[in-house]
Amino acid sequence: MKGAVVLELFRSYQLIETGDGYDLILYMDTEMDDVEFAEEFGRIDGENKNRLNKNIKDYIREKFPNTKINAVKIMAGTVLLSSFIMAAPVMSKAETPNPASGITQTQSAYNYNVKIAVNGSVKSFKSRPFIYNNTTYVPMYEFGSSIGASVWWNNTSNTVGINKNDTMIAFMRGSSKARVNGVQKTMPSSIVIGDTTYVPVRFISENLGYRVAMNSNTATVAIDNTAIQKDNSYKVTAGDSLWKISARYGISVDELKRANNLASDMIVPNQVLIIPKAGESVSKPPPAAEAPNNTQWPEVTYIVQAGDTAESVAKKFGTTAQNIMKYNYMDPDEWLEAGERIAISGYAPRVTSVHAGEYSAPARVGTAVDWNLEGKYLVERGDIITITDVNTGKHFKAKMIGGYNHADIEPLTSTDTTMMKSLFGTWQWSPRAVVIYINGMNIAASVSGMPHGVDTINNGVNGHFDLYMKNSASHSSGTSKVYIQQHQNMVMKAAGK
Repeated sequence: MKGAVVLELFRSYQLIETGDGYDLILYMDTEMDDVEFAEEFGRIDGENKNRLNKNIKDYIREKFPNTKINAVKIMAGTVLLSSFIMAAPVMSKAETPNPASGITQTQSAYNYNVKIAVNGSVKSFKSRPFIYNNTTYVPMYEFGSSIGASVWWNNTSNTVGINKNDTMIAFMRGSSKARVNGVQKTMPSSIVIGDTTYVPVRFISENLGYRVAMNSNTATVAIDNTAIQKDNSYKVTAGDSLWKISARYGISVDELKRANNLASDMIVPNQVLIIPKAGESVSKPPPAAEAPNNTQWPEVTYIVQAGDTAESVAKKFGTTAQNIMKYNYMDPDEWLEAGERIAISGYAPRVTSVHAGEYSAPARVGTAVDWNLEGKYLVERGDIITITDVNTGKHFKAKMIGGYNHADIEPLTSTDTTMMKSLFGTWQWSPRAVVIYINGMNIAASVSGMPHGVDTINNGVNGHFDLYMKNSASHSSGTSKVYIQQHQNMVMKAAGK
């Protein structure tokens, strides 16, 4: 930051209802380590603090012109930089106090006079759709349910997604970039109100294969896919183009043209097109046989920076997002982690020492799996694992919520938290030898008993826990070497060594 405050500081935000208004959490966009950034933030002088306060007020005027904000918290990752109480409501520039009554005259930024119809049926939503900046927004979870799609979210990375058939859309809350089957696309930014994420209905619908039309007379957005044939074909309607159709199905224009032997981009209404299977010609992560026991990094690698995507990194190196994902064994909805090293010119190191289905139940001895070469590909964000304590044989379930140098986990339920705490007696950093059971594999590991940082599950404890495998490291360079060695000793104990 170096003493300069810029307008585009805020990567995303969260509104938390407090009864008589909302608390606003602003997440700052920084490429620094969270702690390093906090120290730099603390050096801002009085003049720049005034400018920052003005930026925050401008941000509130733009994003929440008709919302009562009681308090503001400024975060860098999991570090709280500052918090303050709003002494008075922030009014938009268009708002002026009425001198006669002393009441502020406001006009809602959202137009709720809109209905959503799916295949001819008007849908009812608990969280009402609205129009904002000429874009119609719908509550993501309810809309997904109405069209038979599955919706997921990850509070740790502030990301959400919606999947239907062979199409997967994922994005960070508040971002104007989304990933459709791994390909980055620009979309109107999502809006978060309370705990509800609202998404642009046209972008989501068209990329899931629906047609979208607005009936101004009835204020109804009509969404339908009735023109899609069961035999994987599509009947062209007025206003269609090859680009629009390819975007709906997550394929390229060239794939669509090849499947239909088209020599040009010209199509006409009622023409029937064959829709190739999404991603048929897109490179996918290779089976292990294509990169056996690869322990060396390729010649060109890259350290991921905050805000990087597979697409943006690919542009820096003149390659494709598909190659970035392939060389790093990434799934279509997977996101890059800031600080993570990735491969650019060839496959990242990976070996195979354990195989799915080797065991039918959890055990108290596991295989010492190298985290960097294998473990991080076996236990990924969102996975549910069983953790068995080596000393007692007791076990509990946990969810992997993130991490790139080691796994960050949370007990799955309050019952699992109670079991975990019983192993440690009191919450403490000293780790215990454990074995991870996932997909029929038993993996030697070590878990510490001190909750800290991000919390995503209502499980009776605030924070998450460190889970190490062989050669795991800390996320921070300031972590005690003794603590890291304690984990490695416990991993070896869990491996029976």
